[in-house]
Parts: sequence; C-alpha cells; structure tokens
Amino acid sequence: MCLTSSFIPQSLIRESKAPPSFTSKMQNSPSKNAYILIVIALSVTAFNLVVWTLGNSMFSVVLKIVKPQNAAFTVWKMLAMIVAAFLSAWLTEIYSFKRIFPVILLFATIWFITGAVTANFFAIELAVVPVILTAFLTHGFVQLKKLWIIDKNLTNNLVSLASEGDVLEGRSADMRIESSIRLLETIFPVSEIIIFYYELDGNLKPIGRTRKDCPENSPASRQNSWKNCILFCEKAIDSRTTQIQNHKTNQDAAQIALPLICDDVIIGVLFIDVKQNFQAEDRNLLESFSSQLGRNLQRQELRRKELPHNTWWNSFSTQSLENRLDITNLVRGIIKEQSFSAVAGSYLLEAHAIAYLDGTLAYMNQRMKQFANLKSADVPQTDLFNLLERFKTDVFNEPSLAIRRVMQTGDSFECELNFPDQEKTLGMQINLVKIPVENIHSTAVQQVPACFLISFRNISAVKENEKLRSDMTHLMSHELRTPITSIQGFAELLLLDEETLSEDSREYLRTIAAEAQRAGNVLSNFLSIANLQQSDKQEVIKTSVEINEIVREVIEDFSKTAKQKRIRIVECQDQEIPPIAADKGLLTKAISHLMDNAIRYSPERTSVMISTILETDFLRVEVEDRGYGIPKGEVEKIWQKFYRVAHDGVEKQENTTGLGLSLVKEIIEHHKGEVAVQSVEGRGSRFSFRLPRL
Repeated sequence: MCLTSSFIPQSLIRESKAPPSFTSKMQNSPSKNAYILIVIALSVTAFNLVVWTLGNSMFSVVLKIVKPQNAAFTVWKMLAMIVAAFLSAWLTEIYSFKRIFPVILLFATIWFITGAVTANFFAIELAVVPVILTAFLTHGFVQLKKLWIIDKNLTNNLVSLASEGDVLEGRSADMRIESSIRLLETIFPVSEIIIFYYELDGNLKPIGRTRKDCPENSPASRQNSWKNCILFCEKAIDSRTTQIQNHKTNQDAAQIALPLICDDVIIGVLFIDVKQNFQAEDRNLLESFSSQLGRNLQRQELRRKELPHNTWWNSFSTQSLENRLDITNLVRGIIKEQSFSAVAGSYLLEAHAIAYLDGTLAYMNQRMKQFANLKSADVPQTDLFNLLERFKTDVFNEPSLAIRRVMQTGDSFECELNFPDQEKTLGMQINLVKIPVENIHSTAVQQVPACFLISFRNISAVKENEKLRSDMTHLMSHELRTPITSIQGFAELLLLDEETLSEDSREYLRTIAAEAQRAGNVLSNFLSIANLQQSDKQEVIKTSVEINEIVREVIEDFSKTAKQKRIRIVECQDQEIPPIAADKGLLTKAISHLMDNAIRYSPERTSVMISTILETDFLRVEVEDRGYGIPKGEVEKIWQKFYRVAHDGVEKQENTTGLGLSLVKEIIEHHKGEVAVQSVEGRGSRFSFRLPRL
C-alpha cells in the first residue's frame, strides 16, 4: 500500500492577531486626539494665511464686497481665523456631519453679510474669506479624520474576527479538510483522492492528495493518467456539475470529479477514484460532502491571504477593500454553519427555547411550538413570560417567581407539570446559561449570565411506568406479606404448646418463626425504599415536626433492647432547635434504623449517644456508639442496598437485611438533606444526618 499526502500543514495557516483598534486607542488617549485637532486647525489656518497673503487676485470679486480699500492684515484677524478653526474642529469632532454642517453654513452666511456691512459702511474688514475658508476646510479635514478612524477600526475588527474564527469553528480549516478526507476514506474504498484549488488564472493547483495501492507504472503512463485527471476535473468545472466515469473493466468502480462551489464561486475540484461498490445513489452523498469541503477550502485560502491593515494608506487601498470583502464572506460562511445547529434542533424530541436576559426569545425548536400550541405567526410576538404562561398548572402558577429564583441563585429550576385534561406530564427545566467573558469555549475564566435555556420533556410514559411499577410493588407486597404472616403466625402458635413438642421440633419452629420475621422485615424495608424512589414522592408528607420529640420517642422504644445488652443510651439535645418541615413517620424510621444499628453492633456494657445540634442553616442528628466500627475500605459501601459489613471475630447477624442504611439515605435525601459517617475500626462509629431548617 502506498499512502501520500500533501495537505497544507497547520504552520502555514496565517493566524494573525489584530492589534487594538485605532478608535479605541484614540478614545483611551484624549490628549492625542486633541493634538491631532490642534494640528489640523493650525495647518488650515496657516494655509489660508498664505493663500490670503499671496493670492488676493483669486478673491477679487468677493474682496470688493467684504474688504475696504487699503485694509491691512492685522494680528486680530489671524486670531479670528484660529478661533474659527478651533471651533469648527471641536464641533465637528463632537457632532455628526448632518448636525454640524448646517451650523457652519449658517455661520458663514452671517459672517459674510456682517463682513459686507462693516466693510462698506464702517470701513472695517472682518477677514471674511479667510475665516469662512478656515472653518469649512477645518470641518472637512476633521470629518475625513473621523471617517478614516472608523474605516481603520472596521478593518481591525474584521481582521480580528477572521483571526479568531477557530473559536466558533472549533477546529482550524486545514484540520477540517484532513478530517473530511479521513471520513471519505472510511465510507468509500477509495484508491486515490485529490483536492485541487482553482486559481484566478484558471489553473488547477493540487493542495492535497491521498493515494493507496500505487501501481508500478512508467513515468509516461503516470503523466498521461495525470493529464486525463486534469481534463476530467476541468470538465466538471466547465459544466459546474458532478462528472462520473465508470471503469471499463469494473462497473462498480468509478472516477468522480465534483466541483467545489461556495457562494456560487468555484473554489476547486475534488477528484475521487473508487475501487468498488460505487452506486448511483452515492452521488447525492458526495455532492453534499463536496459542498462542505468547498466551504472549508474557501476558509483555508482566505486565512492564508495577507491582510495588511496597520498602515494609514490601507483605507484608500483597493486590495484592503477586497480583503475586507473576503473576510465578510468568511464570516458569512461561519454564521451559516452555526445556523445548522438551530435547524438540527427541530429533530430533537425535547422542546427547547433560548431567551435573552430581557425576555426576548432567540430560538425555539419545532417541538416547543407544538408543546406550547404556538403558530408560526404568533412566535414573533411571544416572549419568555408569554411562553411560560402557556404551561401554567396548579403547581407552576407563577412563572415569574421561577425566573427570579434562577437569576438570584444561578441554579436550575426543575418541575413536573401535570395536565390531566390532556393526559400528559411534562418535565420542565429552566437554566441560566453563563459564558466566559473572553473565549466562549473556555471554562477557567470568569463567567457572566448570557441567556435562559428552557427545556420541556414529555415524561408521560415514564410516569405511567412508574405508576405501573408502584402498583406491581403494592400487589406483590400484599401477595407476599399474607403468606409470610401466616407462616410466622402458625409457627408461633405451635410454639405455644411446647410440652407436646420434641426439642428438635421446637428448634425447627423457632427457626421458621425467625426466618418468617426476617423475610417480613426485608419485604417491609424493600417496599419503603421502592415507595420513596417513586418520582411523584406521594408518600413524603411534610408537616411541622419537633426533632427532639422524635428522638425521645425513639429512645423510649429502644430502651428495653438496650437494657438487655447492658448498653446505656445517652441523650444530648439542643433545646434551641426549631420545628422543621418533614415527614414525621419517615424521620422516626430513619433515626430508629440508626439506633438499631448502634445497639446491634455494640458490645455489652458500652454506651450509645444520640445528639441533636443546631447549625446556621441546618440541624444535625448524630448517633455515636463504641462498637466494632467499620473497616476503612467499606465506609462508602454501607449505604448500598443489601450490603452488610463482616467483622472479624463477630458472629454474622442473620436477621439483618442490609437495607436499613440505604433506607436512611433515601429518607434524608428526600428531605433535601445529607448523611455522613465517621468510623474507626474497633473504636466505634458516628452516623449523622442534617436537614435544612424550616
């Protein structure tokens, strides 16, 4: 196999970085701008003085009206010209041409009339012509200076935008071309690929070539083959259509020449030699591919051009103007590719909308229009709040509060919207999109809010499955609980008549009763976890509860069990703990499981401490024992379902289920809290959870 490539390397692509714009420099240094205005004003004044002194014959007609005979040129007349020049320069710099030119014209008219009156009736010359010429010429030069700065700023911004184009494109132009060729080689069994650039003189310049299975041909044969390839590609350029030529010996093999056209301009030609399995239907695929390759090639060639823009005469250069036109074509191509993402959004099953911070909708895909029941004619008049108003429910009844919360916290807002009349449930999410101040692809710099992203997802099928799972869980619990209860009950009933039973029979019955009770506990805990994991969370009923009261009830329930093992329960309560919003039954179950574990896994003649602690925004409950502890490698596993810690030298507890701590974690997380554990093997453990205050 022979593989050659002549793609333009990354190092040859010009990545010029434009300097700060000239206008920004002027704005940042007002003294420099003032110096330029002073130079313009004094230069124009000096020019008019020379013209006035040496060229009186040029204004002979006007002078008869505004200049008395034998009038001499004095210093105050020169001062008048300087004042007129500075006023004209200052006003032109501040105001636009449309506003200041009528003012200067009115001044010239009034000054001319005044000069004529004073010259003919009072024999006083006001230097009418020099002052008027000074005002107009200064105005013209300052206006040209402003236009030149704007032109310079425009060129700098365009060059900077072209230089930073990779930020939007994601990859450089030549890398995209190489990626395109690799994709083409993956799809088709090609033996040769050549990319030609179409130069202005009409010649085809090869800029990339990949060839496999190179035959050992003579130089004359290779030259003839290359000539035929050029003629074949020129035919594609002349016709501006795809040219296909099947091989004489193998109809499944073909040579294809595709003109690379971008913005109705031929950029180059793509030549492909397919060895086998070429079908007529592949033509559409190749033409779409060549369209993308044409844009990449145009982008590559534009980036390689020299873009001079730092000298003052570039504002009057045709080459500079052509470069700016090319840059606009480059930017237009980038914007066109960026628009593909908006079109691709119409294929998503989720509904998405993007809104600016002022509430104006920037984008809305087709699915969002369907969910909101919006017609295309209504979209321009719809803003963020009008859109959310269409999804109001009993729960989501004030969309403005949701927007306010998102803007205040920066966190996403999630909610489930139920529409019983439509038999539909939507999952809604509102996010505040933040972007870096400089590079939009960077995440290591300061980010600022840019827009809102609103998403809706139809979760009706998910909710239906969850309901079905819940129903099945309750059904199975009923079907399993009944026989388990019966087994346990009959075993305990038989044990009442111990005198008539043998020792083996009594042992068997005790085992049956214990295992039935254990199976019932496993089923009860499993069903509790399953119910908590239902997304509707209907079993979590929050009311105002006193955590200290729950702790006292749990201590009372476990006092008998603790006495049997000679374990002392120490209560340490913070009396300042306020009520919290929680499900009393679930919290009682969570604390009970922690107390049960602490007593179960503690040796005799030790103590268990339960504490309630008030924090700034949370309240904490801790259960600490002096038991066997947890091995360091198993601390994170204890919250998993059915996981039980095995202790060396400690008999395994067969009547435990491994679901207690998992249930505790589910309960606390459903109350927006978090669990924690600290343990030292052989010295005891401290389990804790904290809940947000009411």
